[in-house]
Amino acid sequence: MSALHAVLRSCRTTVAAAASVAALVLTAVLAPASPAHAVTSLTCVAGAETTRYTPGLLIAPRQTHVSAEGVVGTCVGLPLTHTNGTITFSGDGPLSCTTGNADGSGMIDWTNTGVGTSTFDWTGAVGVRPAGDSALVLTGTIKSGDFKGAAIIITIELVAHPSQSVKCLTTGLETNSGLVTTQILG
Repeated sequence: MSALHAVLRSCRTTVAAAASVAALVLTAVLAPASPAHAVTSLTCVAGAETTRYTPGLLIAPRQTHVSAEGVVGTCVGLPLTHTNGTITFSGDGPLSCTTGNADGSGMIDWTNTGVGTSTFDWTGAVGVRPAGDSALVLTGTIKSGDFKGAAIIITIELVAHPSQSVKCLTTGLETNSGLVTTQILG
């Protein structure tokens, strides 16, 4: 009987914690915010981009210029006025096919009527995930335009193809494409 009580107690604790989180989220979403202190929590999924590397990436890191362009996918969250856009960024750093760091700047051009652009500085890192695919994660701060001062996190899933792996071992990987998730928090 004590095992049943422990399970019930655990369930009550989990439900209470979930209710607390839901209440906080609803308060943030439903509470009126003054323009100076507006809540920003935007997540954009299903974006895509193409990244170019000069010189091409090899197995060993070397100084590389990276540039990318693509689309910011469907956005949900606050404010409701930013639903998608285009993204470009560029930067430099020691990069390889499996690891490295770089920094640079970028811009999101929001496609919604009446909204502006967001420019940002970023620091990025490449890492290999368990399935063998690389992820490029950019973190930074929006420095001008819409969402000025907010944090930005961009994750690009770079799926490995056999031909790309061969290029990493030979002539260098010059381009790669992937899915993009963008988060803006402020």
